[in-house]
Amino acid sequence: MAMVLLWTLLWISGYYHRLAAETVLVQYKYFLSVEGQGVSLLAPAETNGTEFIWEWTSHDGSYTNTPIITIQSDGTFSWNLWKASISKQGKYGIYLEPELQNAGVFTFIQTKPEKVKVAQFEVFTAEVKPSRWSSVKEGPDVTLSCEVSHLPDSAILDWERDREPTANTTLIYNNTAHIIIHSADRYSEGTYNCTLRWNRALIFSIPRTLQVYEGTYSTHHTLYRGSLNSSEVVLICRYPASYRTAYWQWEPSSGTNAIRVASADKYKNASISMEIDKERFSSERYDGSNFPLRISPVKFGDSGRYFCYFEHWLMATVTLVTVQVSAVPPGGLSRNQSVVLNCEISQVIRSVTLAWLRMKGGRGELVKQEVLSDGHPKKMLSLTLPILESRDQLHWACAVFTESMLRTQVPLHLTLPEPITEPEEPKPDNGRVLVIGLACTAAVCVGVLLLLGGLLFRRLKTAAGPSTLPAEGNGATDAVYSDVTDLQQGQVDGNGDSSAAAAVYSNVAELKKDQGNQDSHKEENESEELQYLIFSLSTPSLDPHRQQRRQLNPQSRSEQEENDKVVYASVCTT
Repeated sequence: MAMVLLWTLLWISGYYHRLAAETVLVQYKYFLSVEGQGVSLLAPAETNGTEFIWEWTSHDGSYTNTPIITIQSDGTFSWNLWKASISKQGKYGIYLEPELQNAGVFTFIQTKPEKVKVAQFEVFTAEVKPSRWSSVKEGPDVTLSCEVSHLPDSAILDWERDREPTANTTLIYNNTAHIIIHSADRYSEGTYNCTLRWNRALIFSIPRTLQVYEGTYSTHHTLYRGSLNSSEVVLICRYPASYRTAYWQWEPSSGTNAIRVASADKYKNASISMEIDKERFSSERYDGSNFPLRISPVKFGDSGRYFCYFEHWLMATVTLVTVQVSAVPPGGLSRNQSVVLNCEISQVIRSVTLAWLRMKGGRGELVKQEVLSDGHPKKMLSLTLPILESRDQLHWACAVFTESMLRTQVPLHLTLPEPITEPEEPKPDNGRVLVIGLACTAAVCVGVLLLLGGLLFRRLKTAAGPSTLPAEGNGATDAVYSDVTDLQQGQVDGNGDSSAAAAVYSNVAELKKDQGNQDSHKEENESEELQYLIFSLSTPSLDPHRQQRRQLNPQSRSEQEENDKVVYASVCTT
């Protein structure tokens, strides 16, 4: 026993020693593309090898396990692929310039005297647009994007504010996290961080600080909103000085006449025009310097230009562009018919890109996109789905981009009818279900029906009076034998209820009494030609191997479970 324990300890020690020898140092690095500094990859110095190489697998897939440099222990080296430079911080280290094409996995391998993988570094490239955030006035949407060279499935790329995910993050698409800060005001100020977390570790956090100046005087900006029941837009109009009156005027993109949608006197509530939907348009109490206009929910027809005036001074101009999505047919979708997804934009200013994205969790996968130009009559992007093959095809979003920056995204969720299922048979009040299982061919099933009819007929004849047996030598068999005495006893022992059996079966003793006294030899001969109808009580099983025909064993009936619910039938012919 001591020797076994000793050998076990030695084996465990050797196993863990091998694990320690094969342990690879893994680190994650990042750099900002075209700004900031590059990164140094420092290999462990305490190695006993004489020759080493650096291999590279690029994030864009153009290179796989490609040697880039060979380094000897005496310090000499030779380049296989010019990708980096020798680092001054370590004996075998290399230095990468902050360029997008330098992202990927770098592996440091000892090649002599034996090949051993020593260290591995994954270098991410991050690019934030705009690279510098200038201060903005109140009112416009502020958009940001953060792109990484590679986004693993388990990694989380997000925008955070005060170390918490911000509700304004709208889309993760093409390894990029887009954020839209709607109608920026003084409450939108702060630091926003693009963060990448992988395996619960923070890979990087890139800050951007937003500063908003109060006031909208002489501003003109464009807002994009989806036409949804949950969407809203706030048009900001503010000026430090105080004015006696203010009003909003709307010029619909449909070309109809301008409408004064809201107006107010100083320190009074706004008056909403009767020409518009007063339930959706509202404004706060005008205080002489602040007069915002809220539209909730936003409808497709709300697009156009909105002008805010303090007395006769133009304080803000806002162009509202609306987007709506739909599916054809709108209802009654099925897996066997095609579906057309439509994304329509109210107007095109200069150039916009419409994209249909299939949503998988919080990420979008591009399926179709198209660039629309100003003046082009087409303002819609359609996508035809030939067949809905899985539930992964039910969640979509139409995204609107201008100059690669996200402006809005409108979700569209399809629904399929639930599969038709057969209704369950109603159960009796006493909780018992009568199921007749016939494991036989169609011909035998017909014979069972005839036997049941003969049984009922004989029962009626028995109740009416004595019956006669067929003459000897007759090949037809009219007698039906039912071993009810044992069956009823088994039911009483197993279920405590024999009334069901008593109502269906006739006692064999009554049949014998009606038929008269017969010698035992004659009964044995005739019994060989009799047909048996045997019923047994059993518990249903989900195992298909247990759903087989079983013969009733009188000696084991009392061992059946108390909750027997299925009545089993089998027919044996001789």
